[in-house]
Amino acid sequence: MNSWDRVKVVEKVTAAADELGASNPQQQRQLIFGCVNAPEREVYFGLMSFFYDSSLQENHYERQKLAATILLSVAPSSPLSLDASVYASAQHWNLSVSELPSYWCKIFGREEVVAFLSELIDSCSEAKLKQSVETMLFWAQRHE
Repeated sequence: MNSWDRVKVVEKVTAAADELGASNPQQQRQLIFGCVNAPEREVYFGLMSFFYDSSLQENHYERQKLAATILLSVAPSSPLSLDASVYASAQHWNLSVSELPSYWCKIFGREEVVAFLSELIDSCSEAKLKQSVETMLFWAQRHE
């Protein structure tokens, strides 16, 4: 195991996304390697923090895209239930980052994610939250 904890994961992803963007393949491979060899729980919370921590929302698309790409690739088990993960991330999640709903499908199963999001839409009274959940559902339905 390496010494990466959630703080170091956040620092590494933030620096990489801000300097090189989310699409640099060499940087992605290096971050994935670091995360694969780190404690699973630390990786999960480090990467997920880009979706719920309001202090990490600068350059949010690049940061979230990179964090979600790593999350989907490394696929750590989720210490949170699906509903907790969705509720935590729905407010800050960038609608274009399809990798987060894909991660949920990979971990919890596509059918469970689609069913949960479909039921959740009707209980969303705030327009932004409803749009977020509808878009999560859109991406989850397309996950293979």
